[in-house]
Amino acid sequence: MDWSLIRFNPARSGCCRAWLCAARKLPGLVAVLAVIPGIMVLGLSLAAQAATNISGMVTDSITGLAVAGARVTLSSGQTSLSVGTTASDGVFQMFVNLPVKPVPQTYTLEVSQQGYATQPRNVVVTSGQADQLSYKVALPRNEAIGCVPDPGRTVVIGHVRPPASATHDLDLSRRVRTVLEYDLLTEIQKTHLPPAQQPAVFSCPNALPRTMKEHSDWARALKADAFVVGEAAPVNGNFKVDMQVSARYAESASLPTLATTPEMNLDLPSSADLGRAALEPIMIALLRAYLKEGRYADCVEFSMAAESALGQSTVLGELRKSCQLKLPNKGLLSGGGQ
Repeated sequence: MDWSLIRFNPARSGCCRAWLCAARKLPGLVAVLAVIPGIMVLGLSLAAQAATNISGMVTDSITGLAVAGARVTLSSGQTSLSVGTTASDGVFQMFVNLPVKPVPQTYTLEVSQQGYATQPRNVVVTSGQADQLSYKVALPRNEAIGCVPDPGRTVVIGHVRPPASATHDLDLSRRVRTVLEYDLLTEIQKTHLPPAQQPAVFSCPNALPRTMKEHSDWARALKADAFVVGEAAPVNGNFKVDMQVSARYAESASLPTLATTPEMNLDLPSSADLGRAALEPIMIALLRAYLKEGRYADCVEFSMAAESALGQSTVLGELRKSCQLKLPNKGLLSGGGQ
């Protein structure tokens, strides 16, 4: 058959003729029909996203107080999706258009503020919902970096201010810590106190409270039973240190105990002596930690070791009696009847 002889006659096809006539009368119809598939795809794309609520609160890791004006960024890989700022109460809130997928999607929430270490954390979104209603972010201060809390009985020597005449870093925090290790632990060890009950001493040279209240805040943040800062003054080629001793379990309104050491040669820690005035508040802070945590037998044993090193003390004796009264077999411990 010669297909070239077959011709299309619109007059014989009512349907096709009607369509062609409509197309001649409405020249924009074809263009509209061509756009419809694109609109459908766009509609599906928009429906696949949702405004996801990302909110939370930013606080100071030492004081627990709100941090205002911190920059909050939500990112996916290297792409920033939204940027916000914390209000005066530390609260932030962002509504971010994120894909609605049944599979969990992980994003990065990063909080930064001057004077603090940048703190990133993961945000997991599933089907347009974040995994937490409110994200709590505690910003670590720059001066706390490297100060790792220890779970045992601890004494932390914070910033020890050098004399104004110092022309270089005297590393006073570490040197005072070394003296305390010799002066405190050597005496404690003579009483044969078990190693698990002997306090560990650390230095955190940049830990400096900004207000009087922050002394106990630092002690709690570092999980230090006793937290010590001070100011060194030169005396006849040696140093004396005006110390401020705070306790982890002190009440929020408690002020640090003030004490001054004798003149010490910090280059010869084995012969240096912090003196009773400085050692006693440290011992008291350690005992209060035992009492607060319900370790009454350890409290009694440590109190006797402390008095063996320092001599009789009214406060140490009262703390020992408080611990003895909590023991079911209080009369069986050595010193229990005192």
